[in-house]
Amino acid sequence: MKILKGLIILCYLVIGSSLGIMVIPELINAFSIQPEQVLTNPYIDGLIGAVVIFLLFGFLIDKIVDMADQGEKYLLKRSILEIFFATIGVMIGLMIAVMVSFILEMIGAPVLKHILPIIIAAFLCYLGFQIGLQKREEILRLFPESISNSLTRQTTSKYAKILDTSAIIDGRILDVVKCHFIDGEILVPQGVIEELQVIADAKDSVKRDKGQRGLDILNELKKTDFSISIIEPTSTHKDVDALLIKLAKRYQASIITTDYNLNKVCAVQGIKVLNVNDLSEAIKPVLHQGDIFDLLITKIGKEDDQGVGYLDDGTMVVIEKGREYIGKTIPVEVMSLLQTSSGRIIFAKKVS
Repeated sequence: MKILKGLIILCYLVIGSSLGIMVIPELINAFSIQPEQVLTNPYIDGLIGAVVIFLLFGFLIDKIVDMADQGEKYLLKRSILEIFFATIGVMIGLMIAVMVSFILEMIGAPVLKHILPIIIAAFLCYLGFQIGLQKREEILRLFPESISNSLTRQTTSKYAKILDTSAIIDGRILDVVKCHFIDGEILVPQGVIEELQVIADAKDSVKRDKGQRGLDILNELKKTDFSISIIEPTSTHKDVDALLIKLAKRYQASIITTDYNLNKVCAVQGIKVLNVNDLSEAIKPVLHQGDIFDLLITKIGKEDDQGVGYLDDGTMVVIEKGREYIGKTIPVEVMSLLQTSSGRIIFAKKVS
């Protein structure tokens, strides 16, 4: 950060001194001023220009440092391939701007010759940068598939993860990403987004809610500071699972999912799978007989006097004589634990 600030201050000095050397003599000639000999010294003019620049714009230094730091972080999140295509886009934008400036030079109007080319160059550089960055996959599709696959493998992080539809709808992946438990780049296939859109447009209200939730989760993921890219296959696939497996092999990536069947297929194909359910099972709180914790009682149990609540991971807790506390949060003590094929059940009693 200090180095970056030092570079910006150096730029201020260079710009200010250069303007002072160029502008002060012009002002003296324009106003027919008889200056002291000291003002005709270029070193003094440069010093005056630097001081004026710092007085007028010195307050912007910290803001410029922050903007540069954010830009640096933004670029560091991107892969080399994305930066490469973004640079190509900027270069194409500059070439177009140069050609336009030649045309404007021929027209001859001062505004068109000096001001408009700068505006056009800035706009085209930005446009080229965004096209090169956002349309990487479409540009790659212009190359032969062998070259495209080679470029992708060489520039994609070896820790890349491909996100499945089920993991997005599940929603827990958002918290996992925010906690920085995942490294590398997250890749979201276009086919997964299309599947979410189909689910969100379903007539069944339950499926529609799941699809809309998945799209909301995906938008939240894009807002995080994690590197997330949308990728498009070189050919269409009706089966999203087949698409995920093909992309995982192409990018040498792992698949994040909660789909049990996809998990098994990936194991057969030799593809590494990160199952959110397995992660949840691994980090769920371990309770023992005698432990005391607070629990919200939500409904009645099978027995008339029982109340039932749930832990954050979905584990059911049956509270003896807890029916009268439905809708309330009370301290309970673990009496015993029962492991079943569908999960654990905890039996507890209210702490008196």
